[in-house]
Amino acid sequence: MLDLSQVSLKDLLGFAIRSEMDSNQAYTDLSGMVKNPLLKEKFQWLAFEENKHKEVLENLFAALLPGESLSIPEQASFPLLKKINITPSSSLVDLLYQAMESEKTAEEFYGEMAQKVEDPHRKILNYLSKVEHTHFLMLQGEYDIAQDFADYAERDIDKVVT
Repeated sequence: MLDLSQVSLKDLLGFAIRSEMDSNQAYTDLSGMVKNPLLKEKFQWLAFEENKHKEVLENLFAALLPGESLSIPEQASFPLLKKINITPSSSLVDLLYQAMESEKTAEEFYGEMAQKVEDPHRKILNYLSKVEHTHFLMLQGEYDIAQDFADYAERDIDKVVT
């Protein structure tokens, strides 16, 4: 279990929004890197989801901290939120593993953050935690496939398995 007790809700929401923005960009970048249309579409969908999470968090901030100004850090420096680092030498397997770790830490982060607020806001954070878990599971499936098929990112599925 994470310990978020020493960090203000305002800061936690700022870190969460930055993390969603970074994830959106990473998935957008990943979708541009792969040729496999199914994998490309999955990365585009994840980018869309992360953008929606950002919007949910912005609305949550306004509801929980009315009159406060939202400050989004330049970098998600919160150590518990993992970022996907894309480098020219990154393999698809490595990137999928990083994405899985990012989704897993986001799931835990939102679950713990939910304990800092009351319903209905708690339900929103618990929902985000569960959605991040579904992202993890989807990425885990892609990770397993990418380990078995070296050219998975580069080819359409019918050409990978034949």
